[in-house]
Amino acid sequence: MGDFDSLLKTKTSKKKGPSNAVNIYRQGKNDYVQLTLEKLQKLNVRDLLYRNYKNKINNDILSLWGMLDIKSFVDAISGNTVNPYFLKTKEIIPIKDLPEYTYLSDEQRILNLLDIKYIKSFELEGISFKNIFLVTFEISDRDSYFRPYVLLLTLNDDNEFVEFGYGYDTNDNGNVELFISSYNYLVYLTPRGTINSPLTGKAVKLKVYDILTSEEVYKLYLNSNKEKEEL
Repeated sequence: MGDFDSLLKTKTSKKKGPSNAVNIYRQGKNDYVQLTLEKLQKLNVRDLLYRNYKNKINNDILSLWGMLDIKSFVDAISGNTVNPYFLKTKEIIPIKDLPEYTYLSDEQRILNLLDIKYIKSFELEGISFKNIFLVTFEISDRDSYFRPYVLLLTLNDDNEFVEFGYGYDTNDNGNVELFISSYNYLVYLTPRGTINSPLTGKAVKLKVYDILTSEEVYKLYLNSNKEKEEL
């Protein structure tokens, strides 16, 4: 499979293995009188880094995974998920404000984290980007197909993740339309891993230097639990 296959529209989920977000949420409910998203994110990141004691996975990517995965779960149970495939206008609203909210399936309520790709840099239309984390989620649309939702983030000088773009397949044509803050127009991310400019037709191939998938995270949980049992 290719690094960008997670962008493809599929009838069945591409996520491998369950998330540990439920257990982290329950732990947080037990540990804190006032439970915040920030506290949950710290719990989840700490748990993942502890399981990664052999340092087989890049800690920056793993930390981002922990932050985003628990946020997806919290958004789902609170109705704050944004499912772009149910929006009828460009206004971004949470699912709890949709008329169909009561009838949504679990798959339509949550952004399932599929992978995080690390890209050192790319340049398009004279604008350069460095230290990019390209995050791919999937969520079910009105016809129960799983379709992509993408975030673009970078690390700032304070070692904090900063979002600078997002996108989804607005036209159901297989390409993700990206809204990037540096442009006043959309650019397109294809399942071949290229970003295209509709103004000039220029394209750049994204080179993935590191990738963390849901399957690798699931194996991290399985292996660390197995090693604990053997002690």
